[in-house]
Amino acid sequence: MTRVRWWGTGLVALTLLVLCAGLPLLNKALGSGGKPLAPGTVLSVGTVRDGVRPITLTVPHAGWALEEASTSLTGNAELTSEDVVVNLNVVVPLAPFDARDLWDGLGRILAVGGRAQLGPRPVPIMTAHGLTGLTGTITGRERTGTAAVFATDTLGATVTAAGPPLAFRSVAPEVHAMVRTLTIAAPWTSETGP
Repeated sequence: MTRVRWWGTGLVALTLLVLCAGLPLLNKALGSGGKPLAPGTVLSVGTVRDGVRPITLTVPHAGWALEEASTSLTGNAELTSEDVVVNLNVVVPLAPFDARDLWDGLGRILAVGGRAQLGPRPVPIMTAHGLTGLTGTITGRERTGTAAVFATDTLGATVTAAGPPLAFRSVAPEVHAMVRTLTIAAPWTSETGP
C-alpha cells in the first residue's frame, strides 16, 4: 500500500492563496505604480509637430503620478493622486466647434458610460494664459469631480477629474490650479509662413 502525502498539495494551495489574495493587497499597499511627478512638471499631449505637442498642463503640487499604462501622449494623459483620477484629452474637430459644443459632446460620452454625468450649467473659466472655456461638476456613483473644456479653431482639450467625494475634496484646489495652467498652441494648423 502506498502512503499519500498531503503536504505537497497543501503547499501548492497555500502558494495559490498567497498569489490570489496577497498580490492584490500588496499592489494596493504599494500604490498604482504610476510614475511620480515632481511639482512643476509640464505634460504635453497631442501630435508632435516641429518637435512640440500642442496641449500642455503643469502639475503644480507633489503627490501626483502619471499612469503610463493609461496614457498615450498623442491623445491623452492620465494622472492620479490617491483615488482621484485626472484625464487630459486632445479633441481634434471634424467641423467648426466651440467650448459649448465640446461640453455637450463630453456630456454625451459620459452618459454613454453610465457611471457619471456632467452638471447641467457650466460656467466660464479662463486659464492663466488667457484661454477661455467652460467648467462644471461631474457626479456619479460614489464619485464626484469637475470637468473643463477648451476649444480653439483647430484643436480642443477636455480635463476631467473625479474620485470618491472625500478624496476629491482634499485635492480639488490642486486640480483647479492644474486646469488653470492649460495651454493650447494656436494656431495649430499645417500652414507655413511666407
